[in-house]
Amino acid sequence: MEELGNAQGPRAEAVAAHCREFMLSMKEIQTTLREEIKSACEYRPFEKCDYSARIANEICCKKLEYVIEKMDAMQLNIEDSTNEV
Repeated sequence: MEELGNAQGPRAEAVAAHCREFMLSMKEIQTTLREEIKSACEYRPFEKCDYSARIANEICCKKLEYVIEKMDAMQLNIEDSTNEV
């Protein structure tokens, strides 16, 4: 956070490191969701129901909630760092 609040601006390496960390988190979420989808697809008690559409919608919502949470945290960190300067 000190790096982001630096008067000369953050170093490219620091920004890249934060971006890398964020992308790794996103990749981990995607992998987990893929596994959940796979296990959900293996369970099909009713072939002609809207289960797939509903589960896909729920998964998309979970992805969005997680991304929004991370973005909110990033915004708070940026606000905190600008308030310190």
